[in-house]
Amino acid sequence: MNYIVFPAQLSISILAFKYYDIYHGLSIPQVISLGNWDKNIGIALKNDQLSMAFIFLSIFLWWVILIYSWDKRKKDFKFLFFLMFLEGTFLGLLQTNDLFNLFVFIEIITIISTILILYKKDGHSVRAGLYYLLFNTAGMLFYLLGLILIYNVSGTLNIDIIAEKIASIKDTSFIKLGYIFIMSAIGVKSAFFPVFNWLPRAHGAAPSSISALLSGLLVKSGLYAFIRLNVIFKIANLVDFFFFLGFFTALCGVVFALSQKDIKQILAFHTISQIGIMLMGISSLESKIYIGGLMHIFNHAMFKSLLFLGAGVIINTYGVRQITEIRGVFKKLPFISLCMIVGMLSITGAPLFNGFVSKSIIKYGIQYSSLKTIMLFIINLGTSISFIKLSQIFFGKSKKKNPIDINISLAMASLTIMCIVLGIYYVPIMSAFFGVDISYIQVFKIKNFINYIFTMTIGYIIYKKIIEKDYRIIKYFRHVNISFASTNFLLITFIFIMILWIR
Repeated sequence: MNYIVFPAQLSISILAFKYYDIYHGLSIPQVISLGNWDKNIGIALKNDQLSMAFIFLSIFLWWVILIYSWDKRKKDFKFLFFLMFLEGTFLGLLQTNDLFNLFVFIEIITIISTILILYKKDGHSVRAGLYYLLFNTAGMLFYLLGLILIYNVSGTLNIDIIAEKIASIKDTSFIKLGYIFIMSAIGVKSAFFPVFNWLPRAHGAAPSSISALLSGLLVKSGLYAFIRLNVIFKIANLVDFFFFLGFFTALCGVVFALSQKDIKQILAFHTISQIGIMLMGISSLESKIYIGGLMHIFNHAMFKSLLFLGAGVIINTYGVRQITEIRGVFKKLPFISLCMIVGMLSITGAPLFNGFVSKSIIKYGIQYSSLKTIMLFIINLGTSISFIKLSQIFFGKSKKKNPIDINISLAMASLTIMCIVLGIYYVPIMSAFFGVDISYIQVFKIKNFINYIFTMTIGYIIYKKIIEKDYRIIKYFRHVNISFASTNFLLITFIFIMILWIR
């Protein structure tokens, strides 16, 4: 009976491609009103090029997770039920055109994710799952407050109508306050600085397949909402705020990742750092760096899912998570190692891999600002140091190779291929989905390879001279534990900072 998940997933895939074909790539957005209610009060679904790109990404990643976890979970109908339920809810979030239903979908996603995070039912996963649930719920309470304020001003919850009405309103005080409350909730959902503490707890405790989904896709629900809602509100003086917020988010992620020894914690904190890079990109919806930030959302979904799945195989094989206790992975798991190396090359921005392209677009967009260029370089350097540190697991002796299930190999090979395809054929892909020309990014320039080698060389020196010595300050960051009360205080601080900035 559990095999029904595959025809179900196949049906979703076929319907998505058919829908995309019927409406000619969604170059003209399609809006569906459910129940023929007046659009001011009815529920509406909206699809355009952005939502369809996210839908295809979601379907692809769910295929990967189903295939990867099938041998272990094929008799576990509860896990498969929640996994497929989560997909349906996420697809609903991508298509809703209603502020309240956006809230409903995010809350359902949070609840189902919590169930999957604490699925192991051990003390660590239960604590992490409840922390994730309670803090995300606290964040969404502010979303509700913001929604109420926006509804009082506009008289509707329809996103398109809100955009039309608030454009003509002169007194924007309530709109700005509502926007701040909503953005604070989105900041929690996407793990912005300083409200990111839930993410490493949840990602570290969840099964590796769920960690891959959380990091690769579900954490992007907040970024998707960020893009949708900033198109409505267009509060110009927050562009630089979100760029610098993205930098501090990325910097925190890098600093904490450099201090870690747990392989999943390193990857989890680097999800925060990559979220920061995405936010730096999408902070401006009307410039070239937006395309870089948007593309990095998709690229990160590929290489970070690949790295988490590979980490899951390594943990299951060695029975430990500390990278200081894992050696000889390349000899023991050669195929998994090759896949993970591709993921590491991608996240560090190596030419010919997808991470290079999106980071280069952001770099190109900020080239006239020396400060912003230096900020991006610092984040890329920190990422390089982290994965130089992580790469030590591949070296050393191993007694024999371990056989890997064909399903796991197939799932990881799919992500590996996508990292390479998106790194080489990025021009036609971005043109097809978003109608943008990014041919000004040239992968095969010798200068790009020299810059990458230079960054990795500097990273290696810093790793050997500082990080490897594990100084007291590094140990301090490794053992930092932000309490639930402190995290909520940071949320309130985050809101006040936005209020002061907008004033």
